[in-house]
Amino acid sequence: MVERRMPRFQEVVLPILREALPDVMVTSWVPAVEDRKFPLINVRRVGGLPVDVDFLDIPVIELTVYSDENLAKAENLYLDARQALWNAVGKRNVSPAGYIHSYRETMGPTQFDSPFDDTWRVQALIALGLRPNRF
Repeated sequence: MVERRMPRFQEVVLPILREALPDVMVTSWVPAVEDRKFPLINVRRVGGLPVDVDFLDIPVIELTVYSDENLAKAENLYLDARQALWNAVGKRNVSPAGYIHSYRETMGPTQFDSPFDDTWRVQALIALGLRPNRF
């Protein structure tokens, strides 16, 4: 196996969101219906490029929020998740894998039809500067 310094974005982003939003299911893959709970935040990488494969990656993530209450709840939860990521940049919150160096929203929160009955969906694209820990 090749030695790799750069963490997967999930190793950094998911712990930040889970800590900030303890009553929310935060995933990188939507669970099967019997395991799914709302509200739900799903985060997946949809693109981006490394600047330096050892020290700086810029993943573009799709942050999708689902609420089973109403659209306003989904929008507000998105704003809370966005704030948690923004705060992590300013505070340099370090996970065991790395930290978020920068934040840039490339598509703001947008309402989409939800694939799940009786739920609302808000989605955005965010480019994060991701760095590994140096220890």
